Amino acid sequence: SIDLSIMAHDNTEIGAIAVNNDGTLIASASVRGHIIKIFSTDGGDLVQELKRGNSKADISGIVFHPTQHIIACTSSNKSIHLFEISKAIDKCIQLRQYGFTNKDLAKNVEAKNSKSG
Repeated sequence: SIDLSIMAHDNTEIGAIAVNNDGTLIASASVRGHIIKIFSTDGGDLVQELKRGNSKADISGIVFHPTQHIIACTSSNKSIHLFEISKAIDKCIQLRQYGFTNKDLAKNVEAKNSKSG
């Protein structure tokens, strides 16, 4: 069992939450739907913050891609947003968080190289 408390969104209820397949990252969105925060499950560190938009929207779902460093969220505005979460992975590797290795770093570098070339 895990005894970890994360203050995700100040004085606001959580609208959506997801855990990646490895159980190493948690993504959450407030009911306002402006910000999605990604936390490491190994210590609860905030490792990345993503801005969905300025208009209020109910985030109805967040999902991690099973093999890529991407998350998606759906909202009441009938939209789907995709976010790259490489910064979260990099930060977890720098912090030497459980579950992240140089293999994840290599995957990030490989993804960056395929985009630029």
